[in-house]
Amino acid sequence: MKRAALLLPIALVAACAGAPAPQHGPVAPLPPAPPPARAAPALAAAQPATAPEGLSSVLRIADPQRTWSHLTRFLASTPLGPLLWSAGTMRPEMLLEHALGPALAEVVDLDRPIDVAWFGITETESRVVVSLPVAEQEVPRLHERFVLKEHRGMLRVERARDADPDEETPPHLCAFEPGARRGSARLLCAQDAKDIDAAARYLVEVVGPQPVDADARIEVLEWAIREVMKSEDGADDDGHTGALGRELGDALMRDLESMSMDLRWGHAEVDVGVSLRFASRRSPLTLALAPAVAPDAAPPPAFLRLPSDTAVAFYTQGASRAELTPLREALFRAVRDDSVDDGYDAAVLDRLLQRFDTMVLTGGSLVMGAGGDRAAAERALAAYRSGKGAARSQKAARRALHPWILVAVEEPAQTWIPGVKELLLLSEELDKLKASAKAAGGAGAPGAAGAPEARASKDEDNERTTSVIVRAPATLPAGTLHVELRSTPLTKGAPPANAPRTTHLYVVPAGQRTWFGIGDEDAAVVARLRAATDPGRDERTLGAAPGLEALRQPGALAGGLFSLAGLTLLGATGDTKEALDEAAEQLAGLATLPARGEVAIPVAVTSEVLGSGAARVTARVRLPMTAIQDAIALGSR
Repeated sequence: MKRAALLLPIALVAACAGAPAPQHGPVAPLPPAPPPARAAPALAAAQPATAPEGLSSVLRIADPQRTWSHLTRFLASTPLGPLLWSAGTMRPEMLLEHALGPALAEVVDLDRPIDVAWFGITETESRVVVSLPVAEQEVPRLHERFVLKEHRGMLRVERARDADPDEETPPHLCAFEPGARRGSARLLCAQDAKDIDAAARYLVEVVGPQPVDADARIEVLEWAIREVMKSEDGADDDGHTGALGRELGDALMRDLESMSMDLRWGHAEVDVGVSLRFASRRSPLTLALAPAVAPDAAPPPAFLRLPSDTAVAFYTQGASRAELTPLREALFRAVRDDSVDDGYDAAVLDRLLQRFDTMVLTGGSLVMGAGGDRAAAERALAAYRSGKGAARSQKAARRALHPWILVAVEEPAQTWIPGVKELLLLSEELDKLKASAKAAGGAGAPGAAGAPEARASKDEDNERTTSVIVRAPATLPAGTLHVELRSTPLTKGAPPANAPRTTHLYVVPAGQRTWFGIGDEDAAVVARLRAATDPGRDERTLGAAPGLEALRQPGALAGGLFSLAGLTLLGATGDTKEALDEAAEQLAGLATLPARGEVAIPVAVTSEVLGSGAARVTARVRLPMTAIQDAIALGSR
């Protein structure tokens, strides 16, 4: 490995300090942005430098010494601590000396910002130019300490003056850029002198003078975003809906102007932000994702009514109906065309979609929460792995992994209950008409004479689901709709995942709000709905949990919380024996983590509509130190 890479540990770890990993313990507010770092005013130039060709991103570290101190403190208490920092004396100066040699390392001021420019986007073509601040007192002595050669306004380093002429040249190509003002001198190093020539002016004149409003920030240029995120050919995603997805993705990329990620160190947490800036809101997805939000907008009250054992929670203020109309119309049109191609009756489809049009993507807030019984899942998986009961233990483990889901909208149930009933009837009518036409081989059947050729489905239907309205428990509010969705396999010898099962759907009135609950374990769903709708059970809701100030801040478009354990539990399906084995292994691994993966991680999303039709959406994730320790411990196995 080339020693230039040794300049990057600070940059890379600072920019990617950890991945988000619910213990409902204290969650402190998201920390405010620190004051801007010291920076000189921008250089006056008749023709400002522009980003050089091929530049994909620029990373800035405001205070390398501070970042190194926080990084070592965080990692020292993880399983990687003894391995990486066993001596306890590793310092950034040592990395710098190994990368540049002792003479050059001595002139660098690690209390001021470091800038790193990346060229290219793939691992094989990626090249780096590092811009390091030169200590002000060292600038007058550069000619005394180094053999320098003037080149394009810079002083290229040949070697240190006290070095033996027979010794090898410095590990990397480096050049001093004196700067136009006091304190602006930089040392630029790279593998290729052409990269230094290309990036020097931009890094010194444009990037360097800008204040750094975070401990570390990486800006990704527009062309690089589009190259990385551009739509694939979609060979495995057929039909009208697949084509629409590609079209929407391409339109979103045309709107996207830039992306940045930043990191801010706290005493016991790391705050990570991702910001997308859109040049316009022409695409349907941009309109939906970046709506205007009032500065005093508060989280929907239903969010704090979610059960306290919610593993993953989310809310959004939602876009307006007008902002959602282009997306809704395009989506419904594609679904209709695909369904007609699959042999469904067009007239009944139109009635169903007309009903959906009054209920889905109509604007307004949305709250969602999901969870499961981790302890029950661990017990069932342990019994499964021990071989107790064989098929019976497999079934029990699979059921234990089924989650419960709650959804709330700020609309009265009087509009939703009739709508859900009608949708269920229309869905059954569609299935019956398709089955009848297919059996008779008549008009409308796939392949029938005079009927449009049906699009081949990758996965044939392997089960039939019927809906039955049954009595709701007396413990839920009067007027609650309870629907059992009964699924049975269509073929003998179906895999266990397709065994007969019943999923319970509830639509629950709560004043001007409507709650939905769904899950295979009826008692679990009912218990959570009672907590959400009964004021006498406030102590069992998120609103009673301590330390949720971060999720009460006004002006957010969306927010929520999750945990490493919650994501793992909800992602475990148990549909096959292999999936059950994987779930058992994952949950067993979580049990050995320092905090068992249950640390709550809050998320806040803001949206601003700027002048000239531009917009900016920013998501901030607060990673407590305990969550980072869990993630590192899990990843180091």
